Amino acid sequence: MKNRRLIQLLAPMFIMTMLYVGVSQLGVFLYERITSVSFIQNAEAASVDLSGKTKKQAMKLLETKVESWKGEQEIMLSFDGRDVLLDSGTIAFHFKESISALKEQGNSPLAVSVDEAALNGYIEERFPGYHLDQFPGLQKKIEDATSMLNVEETIDLDDFYEGEENVFYAGELDEIEVSPGLAALIQGNPVIDIPANARFSFLEFLDASGSSVSSPDDLGPVVSLLYELILHTDLAVAERNISTELPPYATLGFEARVNPVTGQDLVFMNARDTAYTVTFSLHDNTLKGQISGMAMPYEYKVRMTGKKEYPPRVVKQFSAFIPQGVLATTQEGKKGQLISVYRDKHSSEGDVIDEERISEDFYAPANRVEIWPLNAGEPDVTLSDENSEEAGEDASVESDEESSTEGIREDSPEIEGETAPAVDEEGTTDGKQEDDGNKRVTTDKKDSPDVKTVQKKKEAEK
Repeated sequence: MKNRRLIQLLAPMFIMTMLYVGVSQLGVFLYERITSVSFIQNAEAASVDLSGKTKKQAMKLLETKVESWKGEQEIMLSFDGRDVLLDSGTIAFHFKESISALKEQGNSPLAVSVDEAALNGYIEERFPGYHLDQFPGLQKKIEDATSMLNVEETIDLDDFYEGEENVFYAGELDEIEVSPGLAALIQGNPVIDIPANARFSFLEFLDASGSSVSSPDDLGPVVSLLYELILHTDLAVAERNISTELPPYATLGFEARVNPVTGQDLVFMNARDTAYTVTFSLHDNTLKGQISGMAMPYEYKVRMTGKKEYPPRVVKQFSAFIPQGVLATTQEGKKGQLISVYRDKHSSEGDVIDEERISEDFYAPANRVEIWPLNAGEPDVTLSDENSEEAGEDASVESDEESSTEGIREDSPEIEGETAPAVDEEGTTDGKQEDDGNKRVTTDKKDSPDVKTVQKKKEAEK
């Protein structure tokens, strides 16, 4: 009796167990039958040939390939002056989905996803001060690269970086002459927008804004300050012109000249996906400007090197209209200047990661023009500007590094700075002609009547 009850109790349990095992085995059998189907010829996933493979075999092959790829891949993240290797642990591969999405022909990508938390932590660790939210689109770029198991690739995070609005640089020009044209230009165009991924021409901007200001003197302070502003960003200069003489309002190395008549222009390129904004304002005799835009991870600084000065040469003119013992000047000399301009790219830690040679600005010296009496050999000579106009009618004898008389140079009170090189005692240039009133006197080193001969004649007349 007891055995019968035991059998009745265990029988249902045995039956249920058999059903469970049978169903499980049936599922395994059916799965194996389904997955035993071969793929179509030429089926590939991330360049891995899966032709003729079952799904089980394909999954195993892909898993092996991905593990090998993780140890070989050199996908670099480049940003802030550093290149770091992408952490493979931030990428998840989905093999079943990859196999299900295989195309009958061609190369199919693997199904992958980026672990946002892991990638964000990696960026914060390798690039302190930055996080994943500042790089929209970066996840998609990483997924595209890893889904094809690319072994070598550099992903530039600059292409995805979006920061807050930032003022990159502010500058000013002091004590400038505010002409009506300059005032009208600033009043009509206090803001200049530099579009993203675009070329900017100042002449085209003037036409588009309807500005009637065309004088290079009126435009000079604005374009010079604009040029100084853009040098402190990544804007690439395509065209820039300078004057023959450094204007009083400009800083050496920062001058720019625009002339609508001759077509001289200031042109630069914005390769960023975001725009820049330039603002100008006038405060008495001070022109102020600043350039702003979406913040970038780098800082650009301008560096000036190789500054040199060149003393002016002296152009000597001799005239019978200049009284004895008097020296006149018709033009004061100016020193020439040379300077090289570089733009350095600094990381957030202050390291220089790149340098660009922008220009080498040269302004030639202006000659000093002196008017001397014909008997200029006498030592007691004084300067007089009152005779400059009258003396300007006389011919000139230019002194270069091989000409001019050393004694005369030393007596001149107007010569400053470095002493120009002296020359031989003959003093004048062969073949030069001088106008003495209505006379034309040809001077020659040996045979022609020179200054000393004229002086002897005057002493004989006395």
